[in-house]
Amino acid sequence: MINITNIEKFATHDGPGIRTTVFLKGCPMHCPWCANPETQSIHSVFMYTASKCVACKACINHCPSKALSFVNGHMHYEQTKCILCRTCENVCMQDAISFNGENWKEEDVLEEILKDKDYYDASGGGVTFSGGEPFVQFSSLLHLLKMCKQKNISTAVETTGDVPFERIREAEPYLDLFLYDFKHLDNIRLKKVTAGNGKRIKANLTWLLKTCPDKVIVRIPIIPGFNFEEALLKKTFHYLQDLGVKKLHLLPYHTLGKPKYEKMGKLYTMETSMMKEEELSSYRLYAQDLGFDVEIGG
Repeated sequence: MINITNIEKFATHDGPGIRTTVFLKGCPMHCPWCANPETQSIHSVFMYTASKCVACKACINHCPSKALSFVNGHMHYEQTKCILCRTCENVCMQDAISFNGENWKEEDVLEEILKDKDYYDASGGGVTFSGGEPFVQFSSLLHLLKMCKQKNISTAVETTGDVPFERIREAEPYLDLFLYDFKHLDNIRLKKVTAGNGKRIKANLTWLLKTCPDKVIVRIPIIPGFNFEEALLKKTFHYLQDLGVKKLHLLPYHTLGKPKYEKMGKLYTMETSMMKEEELSSYRLYAQDLGFDVEIGG
């Protein structure tokens, strides 16, 4: 079984061609700008949309574990009491409550992927496993990768790189593309803000670039207040150039994940203004001059 949050059809930004993107639960990092915070936990996550709620209290009255209550007119959810029975979700007539994350059989996920194989074949697309961090649920991911390759489906993975090396090495023969995040050059800064292991991320990237450089696209999320500094970005470009990176994507900061934080009862601590692509134009030119095949977005 594999816990996923969504299967997105006709995705066009998660690798070449028309793709199906499968979002897996679980991540070792906790980036405050994360667009998919519901995927950080490997378990199903309670989501509450206050604007839909009419305070009928059916969810509270039917909850067998008394995990829900109204406190000062606001919904209060106690995760430690919840048994994930989803009774509250089922009785809510306003669709104000949902649980993000559902267990699937790997074979059923493959069946969904295969539905659009004609589009993959016609466009040079395939399937992309995203998250969260797909390597967290490694045995299920590897099983799916092997089944996809048996069906001649091109495979890609969006990864933080913050995973045990053995998993990268074992999965590499079954992957056609690594969309590899590189968030910060400074290991200490990365650890403080995201809980990420910079040393491991760099080591895994180095191995991939020595083993299969044409399979790797490095993606840098550009985050104001974290890594959006001219000197730092240029230093990062030179570091990646020395490693042998060929393709580079610069991802402008956005706030598309902010509503999810609200539904999860979490505080969104980042800036609320989205970055414009034009703000990265000079960095794109700088990276191109270094010899990178570089895009803004992707």
